[in-house]
Amino acid sequence: MFVKAPPMPIHLRDLTPIDTNEAALLFFAAVHRGTADVYSAAQREAWAGKAPAPKAWEKRFDGVSGVVAESSGGMIGFMTIDASGLIDLAFVHPDHTKTGVGRSMYHAVEIRARVLGAPRLRTFASEQAKPFFIRMGWTVGAPNTVIKGKVTLQNYKMFKSLPD
Repeated sequence: MFVKAPPMPIHLRDLTPIDTNEAALLFFAAVHRGTADVYSAAQREAWAGKAPAPKAWEKRFDGVSGVVAESSGGMIGFMTIDASGLIDLAFVHPDHTKTGVGRSMYHAVEIRARVLGAPRLRTFASEQAKPFFIRMGWTVGAPNTVIKGKVTLQNYKMFKSLPD
């Protein structure tokens, strides 16, 4: 009989520019392994490339606030938010999905949005992320089509009001 190990303790901290390399690697794994059940190989390659690209992430965290989830000293997730309430990046390493990592990061980011004075949160959620955001109280707006090269991907415009 398979017994799932108890979840490792999650530590949250601020996202910093020195996290870009590790975040790029996590993003690549999350897209290529974590969304394989909802996006084709061609779609995942169009989204995240053929190989991790840390150099391309050097300016990715400029102008945003973010949270990193760590366990045993390594990054297992990250999420960003800007002053307008946009959650642009929200990724959990595929080895740590459904363990509370996303939920922990999300609650921290929502608190930051309130501190920043954002009246509403918004995101473009992937097929994989849409159910998570729905569980967090978000509303699905409209499907959104993204074309990268000759490949079409669908995500969803989603939002959540933050009452006073």
